[in-house]
Amino acid sequence: MIYLLALVGSVVLYAANQEWFAWVLLLVVAILPWVSLLLSILPMAGLKMELDVAEKLPMGSAETATVTVSSKLPMPPHRAKIRVTNVMTAERRTLRSGVKLPTEHCGKWQVQLQRPAVCDYLGLFCKRIRNTAVQTVYVLPGPVEIKIPPELSKHLQPRWRAKPGGGFAENYEIREFHPGDSLNKIHWKLSAKVGDLMLREPMEPQRGLMLLTLDLNGSASELDLKLGRLLYLSRWLLAREVTFDIRALTAKGVESWTIREQADADKCIESLLGTPFAREGSIRDQSYQAAWRYHIGGEQGEN
Repeated sequence: MIYLLALVGSVVLYAANQEWFAWVLLLVVAILPWVSLLLSILPMAGLKMELDVAEKLPMGSAETATVTVSSKLPMPPHRAKIRVTNVMTAERRTLRSGVKLPTEHCGKWQVQLQRPAVCDYLGLFCKRIRNTAVQTVYVLPGPVEIKIPPELSKHLQPRWRAKPGGGFAENYEIREFHPGDSLNKIHWKLSAKVGDLMLREPMEPQRGLMLLTLDLNGSASELDLKLGRLLYLSRWLLAREVTFDIRALTAKGVESWTIREQADADKCIESLLGTPFAREGSIRDQSYQAAWRYHIGGEQGEN
């Protein structure tokens, strides 16, 4: 805009006054853009623009996405905004560099530069920067405490069974030797004491299916509660060395995860954050052969 005003002004001056200085001024103003472009070619080609953003954030974090620009030559004018897209809901937002990311609710966001460009020093000629890299940001829920159902305690005590194939085990059962048993299992010292061949049988715990279910739907606040409660229950069960399954109704149908350690639970929650909502129905209506089952809802008053 400033250049256009200068160009118009120099044309008017030359038209009103045919003196040599008016002509020189018009000539200088006319060739100035090309001089600027010539001086800007190398800086424009060497400018690098990158997006700096964390991969995982806790819900409510004040973390920002920042556009980092670098150049070995004097920095030419440049512009870029940041586009964030919620994978679950397809919601889109446009942010400026350094503005707080949308972390008020848990979710999975795709973050990328929106129409990045670099200009010559006068800002008259612009060139788009090819930057199609998309970064993923997980806004993770925090644990939401709920009251542990009293009937769960009786399911935490495992029944023991002989470990298939034998091998190492922390617990053993002593029994008499039967034809066909492996000689490697014989407890020789005890056999010598009692006068009969005795076995040391490796045992392993056995529980019925422990199952957590939920429907992937509802408002953003309800989803925060569902995944927060899922995280809390997962940590509670894992702290007691309980292996369990998580099954969720999503737009893809019922998806299932077996949870043996915290990393499994974290992967499950990250997967749910990137999955579209279930359109209809409830997994509560489906029956499973489980020793214990708990359905996680998103209601505020749920314990």
